[in-house]
Amino acid sequence: MVRSPVYLPLAELERECRFETLRRSGPGGQNRNKVETGVRFYHLSTGLVGEATESRRQIENRGAALERLRLLLALNLRNPPDFSEPFELGAARATLLELGFRWHSRLAGERIIASSESFDYAVLVAEFFDVYAAVDEELGVAAEILAVSSSQIVRLLSKRPQALEALNSLRVKRGLRRLRP
Repeated sequence: MVRSPVYLPLAELERECRFETLRRSGPGGQNRNKVETGVRFYHLSTGLVGEATESRRQIENRGAALERLRLLLALNLRNPPDFSEPFELGAARATLLELGFRWHSRLAGERIIASSESFDYAVLVAEFFDVYAAVDEELGVAAEILAVSSSQIVRLLSKRPQALEALNSLRVKRGLRRLRP
C-alpha cells in the first residue's frame, strides 16, 4: 500500500511542493501591500494548492498553508484498505493496525481525542475517508471498524468545515441527508 503524502513530516512534504510567496491587497497597511508575506504551496504530483495570507508574518502563513495542503491531500487522495471477504470486524481492525493506521492511538474509549490543530488531524481525516471508501460509504460500518460512534466522526470532521462538507457531498450523491455538526 502506497502511503499518502499526508503522512509525511512537514519538511518532506515541502520538498514535494513548489513554494511561492505573494502579497495581497486589503487591510493591513503598508506591510501587507508591500511585503510578500502570503505563502502558496503547489503539491507537484497532485496539483493541490495550500495557501495562507491572513498573517503579517510569512512563517505563520507558511505553517498554515502547509496544514491546509495536508487537509486537501487527506480529502482528495484515497487509498482504501482491502478488507478480506467475508467481512469480519476483528480482521478489518487488524488490517488497519498492520497498515500502520494511527486512528487507534487517538482513541480514549469510544472518543476521538484530536484537535484540528494537531499534526494527526489530517491523517485521521484521511484514514476515515479511506475506511469509508473501503466499506462502500457506509458511515455506520466505517465507525464500527474505527471503534467510535458516527457522531464522533461527525464531531471530528466538523472541526474543519471542508472536511464535513466532503462527507456531505458524498452522502448527497448517494441520496442521503446531509449531516450537521
